[in-house]
Amino acid sequence: MDFVAHKMVDTMQSENKTLTELQKKEVLRMNNKESNQLTRECLQLALIHLMADKPYEKITVSEIVRRAGVSRTAFYRNYTDKEDILNELGRKLIESISELTERPELHEAPKQWFADVFRIVRENKDIIVLLDQAGIQQRDLFSGKSIAELLYPTKDTERKYMQLAAEAAFFQILISWFRDGMHEDEEYMAGICVDIFDGILKKLV
Repeated sequence: MDFVAHKMVDTMQSENKTLTELQKKEVLRMNNKESNQLTRECLQLALIHLMADKPYEKITVSEIVRRAGVSRTAFYRNYTDKEDILNELGRKLIESISELTERPELHEAPKQWFADVFRIVRENKDIIVLLDQAGIQQRDLFSGKSIAELLYPTKDTERKYMQLAAEAAFFQILISWFRDGMHEDEEYMAGICVDIFDGILKKLV
């Protein structure tokens, strides 16, 4: 078992804190979870750094684990291949945007909502560069589905295609802004998006 986890148990026992077997297992379980999360973060950072030096397709798992300072066993305990790492990074980014989509600001204060999305893109520019270089698209992260289909499933044909069209157009604006260097500030871009999508948003309320 994990040395740190054992150390925690021993320390608590040396302080005369009697632990039941269930409590001991819980300490070990939580520590293993934290250890796996640390391993994943190290592997993610390793891939990010490696992609700054060489093309994604030329990076090997051996290079990733060596840069991360973990074993191949630890790698395969967390990921099946290097694509898994990028997919996880991408899902986290998309989930951040998805969470915004569930907020009332989307309809009540759309300019603020759009500005927040552009801000997330700017804050995660390193991850987006990796996804862009590796050719991973937004739909790849959701098994071919769009965010709209997942968050707002509908049987209404008109509504469905309005959602898909709006999402595709907005993502194209985000990617174009990103690839062009993000020179315009978030508020300016949000104003453009409100002008473009205001009519659609009102219909989707």
